[in-house]
Amino acid sequence: MWLKKISENYTDTCEFKRLYHGRGENEYKFLTIDSIDEILFVQFYERSDLEKNITDTLKNFIQNTGHHTIIIKKRYNNETFAVLGEIPEEYFAIENGIKFKLNFFNQNIGYFGDMKNSRRFIETIAKDKKILNLFAYTCGFSLFARRGGAEYVANVDMSKSVLATGMANHQINGLDIKNISFWPYNILKAFPKLKRQAPYDIIIIDPPTHQKGSFIASKDYIKIIKKLPGLSHKNTILLACINSPKFSKEELIEMIESNTSFKFQNRIKNPEEYTNSTLKSLVFSIQ
Repeated sequence: MWLKKISENYTDTCEFKRLYHGRGENEYKFLTIDSIDEILFVQFYERSDLEKNITDTLKNFIQNTGHHTIIIKKRYNNETFAVLGEIPEEYFAIENGIKFKLNFFNQNIGYFGDMKNSRRFIETIAKDKKILNLFAYTCGFSLFARRGGAEYVANVDMSKSVLATGMANHQINGLDIKNISFWPYNILKAFPKLKRQAPYDIIIIDPPTHQKGSFIASKDYIKIIKKLPGLSHKNTILLACINSPKFSKEELIEMIESNTSFKFQNRIKNPEEYTNSTLKSLVFSIQ
């Protein structure tokens, strides 16, 4: 089944493409496979007796594709290695012509393809807007907002290293970082600083489900939501995201509508190849 799906999803493109998304399925829930230009990137989230069979099958599969390297990442023990070719020191994922700098040895390599449609949405509404990008990671939303003509973007993440990658991503893509901020703040402690540039025309909340010692969505998401009135104005657009099977669309809508003047408008569809993804990207406006 998984081999049939990657064959159906495969296209000859240099852009990032998820070929197989086993997350949320039963038999191969431990497996994801991505095409990143000439690299086939395979992640095992749980230990499985099928690992060798899958790897050997992929070696045969790429004989008919443009891939020259297969990289395996075992998420359950943080082991990363190449079974064909070598892991490059510098490499990029490309999304709609925008480059993201990658590090295959990191737990998360620097790019999340499931947010592709949401980043495109932000690009379409960004012109002349002031944007607050919370949990910015490597600043993907900022890249598309800047390309879309954003006036100002504040990228906030507690990790200085991912923000440094985010700044490099702007420079790699020839995007001016004038009027773009990279703030290494613990968001839950930084609201007085965030208010200095308020109000914002667009607010993006895209947190991890669980970040040890700093953010647990089930108890901390509400703390951010309750601060939104002090960061927004009557025309602010809110993009609120969460990727968790334990956090439903209805729960997030209720949490936001009960504590702010924001009202749910629509859900951005996940890319079709992310079958069974638990990602929710919800758009709100004030009414």
